Amino acid sequence: MAAFSISEAMVGWLSSLGYRASTRVPGGASRFVTVERVGGAASSMVDHPQMAVQAWAPTEAEAEEMANDIRLAAVTQPPPGGVHSLRVSAGPYPFYDESTRCPRYQLVLDAACQLSV
Repeated sequence: MAAFSISEAMVGWLSSLGYRASTRVPGGASRFVTVERVGGAASSMVDHPQMAVQAWAPTEAEAEEMANDIRLAAVTQPPPGGVHSLRVSAGPYPFYDESTRCPRYQLVLDAACQLSV
């Protein structure tokens, strides 16, 4: 059995929603979404990762709109393959990035997924 990658699953899911998605800030992009695991626990072959999803855009209004759309998708659409459920635990809220001077909004998703495939 191979370990299940929640990051890979989330990038694929966000991409299927029409966003340029990655686990890293891409160069040269003005509208994109990043996702990273920021916590969570595991038990009995089930992983419970906490994922930070950040929507980056040229304006705060656009970043907020992107984050709100992702929040809506998280609670109304099927989760990514291998993920049993998604729950919004925080956000979206403004999360301005001083280093890039780029507006962004963040939301935190709690997931339940398998530990291996």
